Amino acid sequence: MALAMASMNGFCGSSQAVMEGSLQLNGSGRLSVAKTNRIPLARTGFKVRAQQAQISAPTETSRRAMLGLLAAGFASGSFVDKMALAETKSSKPVKIAGIAGSISQTATSKGLIRAATKLAKDIPGLEVEYIDIDNLPMFNLDLVNGDNYPQPVEDFFDKLRSKDGILFASPEYNYSFTAPLKNAIDWASMEPDTLKDKTAAIVSTGWDLGGARSQYQLRQVGIRPDIYFINKPELFINVGSGSIFNDDGTLKDKDIETKYKDLLVSLKDFTIRFRPCKEPRAATNIAS
Repeated sequence: MALAMASMNGFCGSSQAVMEGSLQLNGSGRLSVAKTNRIPLARTGFKVRAQQAQISAPTETSRRAMLGLLAAGFASGSFVDKMALAETKSSKPVKIAGIAGSISQTATSKGLIRAATKLAKDIPGLEVEYIDIDNLPMFNLDLVNGDNYPQPVEDFFDKLRSKDGILFASPEYNYSFTAPLKNAIDWASMEPDTLKDKTAAIVSTGWDLGGARSQYQLRQVGIRPDIYFINKPELFINVGSGSIFNDDGTLKDKDIETKYKDLLVSLKDFTIRFRPCKEPRAATNIAS
């Protein structure tokens, strides 16, 4: 029997902390991390287990109560002090790969990635790097020789491996996302360490719905390679009225710029919360 089911949104680490006794209730009824009893936090198949035989009845009862408080906090959105949990604290910068869905050099999607690299400079702890997919060959297993891939593909793999997450700028073509973007994902999914457990966000462009249909199909394709997309905010940009950029590459519409920055902040925060779930840790089993 499992005492708790942890979600990837940071709950995997905090619920484990409760079971290990490192997360405690303070005098004001808030949850906090005991400084002398912090433990490695990790994703263990999204299930948190502990040795029931090692827990006394009163202790188990109190920790069950704290788990209930944690779950209620996540459900209500009024979670305890955001920086009280060890998993939310990180001095390591969040590194994001910016991938544009079009190979046209004048594409709006390329401009949006360039704009993101500039906006990220005003967001402490966030780095966005443009990653080119223009030279990737069409996905073809005939081009794979054992563990060897074409050099542009190998270079693409290496750049992705060094990143924590991905920002997709997805134009909508015929109610879907683009062939170059699908091609890049197909190549990257050949090696599990390129996409697995990457966080991601999407900014889409299109006419009537701002590329909304491309976003939802892109999210579906990310399921198999284990890409974890943020849910909110969503950003759909209508490009029917011409260029959305100033001559210096910044966005003309300040409202869109604000929403885009909010998207980047959300991706950064989600990536930080997800980090404890990616750290390997040996699982302990609970007696039935």
